[in-house]
Amino acid sequence: MNSQLFPSEQQLSTAKILIIDDETAVIRMLEWALQKAKCLNFRSLTDPTRAQKEFEQFQPDLVLLDWHMPKLDGFAVLAQLRKSAPVGEFLPVLVITGENTAEMRSRALAAGANDFLGKPIDYTEVMLRIRNLLQTRFLYRRAGEIQAQLEALSAAKETNLKTKSGRGK
Repeated sequence: MNSQLFPSEQQLSTAKILIIDDETAVIRMLEWALQKAKCLNFRSLTDPTRAQKEFEQFQPDLVLLDWHMPKLDGFAVLAQLRKSAPVGEFLPVLVITGENTAEMRSRALAAGANDFLGKPIDYTEVMLRIRNLLQTRFLYRRAGEIQAQLEALSAAKETNLKTKSGRGK
């Protein structure tokens, strides 16, 4: 339990990020932003019908998801990803869309997105949101590790107490 609680810059820079957007220009801009921030472990898709397979193979730490796409919209993709995510795991999803209305934000957040960003994308804002979501993911993981350690210590203490009480008889 003597490891750092908050994720290091190295952890954040090696996080796996999956970008799903049917617009190549948006993908290129997001890739450029991630490269500039030294986040080089990403994959991009323009075909939302491949999202679930890529998600299962890549197992990303964060998903950047467009809402309006042909064949499958962001709502359908998000539902697939949430079903594929391991139970009890926090998977952050940042919806990025050109429809920046209160109704759309509410719909995306109600569907399970963790954050929402309208297009056009501001570099500083998108990188801050990515960083915040990744920090939350890594803190959630760390809390799970600490919980498992505490449960193991509690079980060991209980076993030790049972062993001691058995000797006294």
